[in-house]
Amino acid sequence: MDTCTAEQALRREAIRRLLQGERPCDICRDLNRGRTWLHKWWSHYQLNPKTDFADRSRSPHTSPHQTPSSVEQVVIRVRRLLEAGQSPETCYGFVGHRAIRAELQRLGVKPLPSLATIQRILAHHDLTHPRGAVADNAYYPELVAWAPNAIHATDIITKHLYGGQVVQNFHTFDHYTHAVFMSQHPDKQSATVSTHLLGSWANLGIPVIEQMDNEDSFRGGHSHPRIIGKVVRLCLFVGVEALFIPEYEGRRNYWVEGFHSLWVEGFWSRETFGELAKVRTEAPVFGRWYHRRYQPPSLEGKTPAQMRRGIETVRLTAALRRLIPERLPITRGRISFIRKVDTMEKVRVLNESWTVGRKWIGEYVWVIVDTAKQTITFWHKADEQSAWKEIKSRQYRLNEVVHPPLPEFRRNRSRCREQWPG
Repeated sequence: MDTCTAEQALRREAIRRLLQGERPCDICRDLNRGRTWLHKWWSHYQLNPKTDFADRSRSPHTSPHQTPSSVEQVVIRVRRLLEAGQSPETCYGFVGHRAIRAELQRLGVKPLPSLATIQRILAHHDLTHPRGAVADNAYYPELVAWAPNAIHATDIITKHLYGGQVVQNFHTFDHYTHAVFMSQHPDKQSATVSTHLLGSWANLGIPVIEQMDNEDSFRGGHSHPRIIGKVVRLCLFVGVEALFIPEYEGRRNYWVEGFHSLWVEGFWSRETFGELAKVRTEAPVFGRWYHRRYQPPSLEGKTPAQMRRGIETVRLTAALRRLIPERLPITRGRISFIRKVDTMEKVRVLNESWTVGRKWIGEYVWVIVDTAKQTITFWHKADEQSAWKEIKSRQYRLNEVVHPPLPEFRRNRSRCREQWPG
């Protein structure tokens, strides 16, 4: 239907005056319309006296050449699998439309979409990598941990047991003390991520910021706009700010990525593991060595255990954990995203594209979703010495009731205001 009700009212007035016997030339002159327009809507009225005078779509009722939704979903999934590179067949090579079509052909997908169709599907779902936005000379607004448990980084490294079974190794790294919490699981679903985080907060303490990449299980999926998944809801409920690094830039998680490398060299590559239970038994042994004997170069001769001595830690106790419901609401708090503005002047946040502006193409922006105020705000920092500049702020309506935090999870946490936008 036509959304312009003023135009519909004009059409309705023309027919009313024509029915009252006014001359067509007078009606067209008064309404600033032509005779063809008047005859069109008079014929339309004669065919259907109950018409609402709205425009009708001229598109065909059926589109025999439209790509089936099932094929479109296969294209999206293949693209994500190629980008993830988590198997020997996909860890190297290309991820573009030609590589995707070759994989669809190998899988026997019918009908096989053309290269142009695959490219349109990727563009429609914001899965393309604009060339002008890949330059790496923009300032990256990295936060530096100002205290123990200020910033935790959580990531997953996938390995295979002897025999082929997958084991997902979760590592949470405290940026300040370099302490780590490890857990191992057969999958990396959002419920599993939540279980790991609960264990991490009970062991290391509850952080101010939980930094993650854009894994679906972390952010809550890639299909629906403004979806706030289980992991983000858990962070909000406990009073933790979830921070998502830029898409396709895993190097921004370099602290935990560095621990992955150490873990592979000092643990995984030194044993042949055939069962998940064996990994879980031996991992704490490696953990004790790492915390008590290993001296990370950046800690100037101290171990992670020595860095944590004497600190006041707010941990997730058993009593606090019992307050967390199985079905998590949206709680008042902040969700942050660091994004690079593409050549279309846009960034993507929670499955929605937002226009930032031509001036910011190729620049990193910090995006804050405030669930209490229901706003989304875009910030920019030109360099290390510059202050944060607010680019713009918009309403960000959520389709759920936003709940206040429980008193037990309200804490005055120290923040490094010099680095923190907003």
